[in-house]
Amino acid sequence: MTEILETIRSSFSWDVGLVIHLATLGYVLGFLFKNQLILRFIVFISTSFYIIYYYFYPETPLWGAIFGSCLIMFSNLIGTSSLLYDQLPFSIDDDYKPIFKSLKGIAPGEFRRLIKSANRGEAKEEIILTEELKSPTHLYYLLNGEANADKSGQHFTIPSGRFVGEISFILKGNKATATVKLQKGAKFLSWEKNELEKLLLKEPNLQQAFEAMIARDMASKLSTSQSQINVNTPMSSMA
Repeated sequence: MTEILETIRSSFSWDVGLVIHLATLGYVLGFLFKNQLILRFIVFISTSFYIIYYYFYPETPLWGAIFGSCLIMFSNLIGTSSLLYDQLPFSIDDDYKPIFKSLKGIAPGEFRRLIKSANRGEAKEEIILTEELKSPTHLYYLLNGEANADKSGQHFTIPSGRFVGEISFILKGNKATATVKLQKGAKFLSWEKNELEKLLLKEPNLQQAFEAMIARDMASKLSTSQSQINVNTPMSSMA
């Protein structure tokens, strides 16, 4: 027993050989963290310890192990850079910041991918976005300007900052519930529905935030449109 304890004690002698234990400890501690950036930072430090050990402790440097550790470090740096870029709000146009703020809990990088998948347009003349009882191929978001909606003969206005075609998108293939015409000069974003669905499947966090935003939009639009319909409906027709 004494010999075993002595062997363990000697393995932790204060020389360059100790760094292998520090490296192992770093890997163990790193994988206890859920935060990816902290994990990657600790793994980077631990890999550095491994390289020091492989170079200085053996009689001749273990170049194969050093090369392998360098590859791990390099791939870790690339992954860490990608994570950092995802967390920093680069290249978010002022026109899109209200959308970003409404998509609560998503990273700037996720939002950039959402916007990249969209097409931006401007109505040179009045254009039809959706037709009642027809399945739209796109989901629209009004950046500025207004759209006029006709639902079973009832008319109401959709202001900027609202989606068009969201019911068909959420309910997967349902027909549009209203004919919506975009006014001249209005600016909008459009997503091809199949491509947007593919993106959201790959980004569960973005999908949850995006669908929550659409749900809030639908609730607000229902309240606003009902108020407009009540105002525009003559009292005789309501009797």
